[in-house]
Amino acid sequence: MLSNYLAEVWGISIVVISLALLLKEDYLKNLFSSMKKEENLLLWGCFTFIIGIVMVLAHNIWVKDWQIIITIFGWASLLKGLYILFLPKLTEFWIKKIENAPFLPFALVIAVFIGLALTYLGFTA
Repeated sequence: MLSNYLAEVWGISIVVISLALLLKEDYLKNLFSSMKKEENLLLWGCFTFIIGIVMVLAHNIWVKDWQIIITIFGWASLLKGLYILFLPKLTEFWIKKIENAPFLPFALVIAVFIGLALTYLGFTA
């Protein structure tokens, strides 16, 4: 089932990337440094938008179970991509605000658990 496959892809990706950002402090610094450059925002925006539009076209399923999480991730990616592409200055403002936020490691730990839950759902549901 497509929902299971996408849950596995999202879940494993979120776990691996979040753990890498948690364990390798330089990765997080480099990520924010890269995102502050407007020429890179275009790439981030395009990449995020493309992932979002692919997800929405492939999995626009609005049901009352766990599969809606995949649909929400798709729409969130699409909207985030549009936001980055059309509001780069506002994006830069939020990047600067978030990059040194004390809650960032906690948010990454939460992301790991979300990724684990999606991975579990993908393989077992």
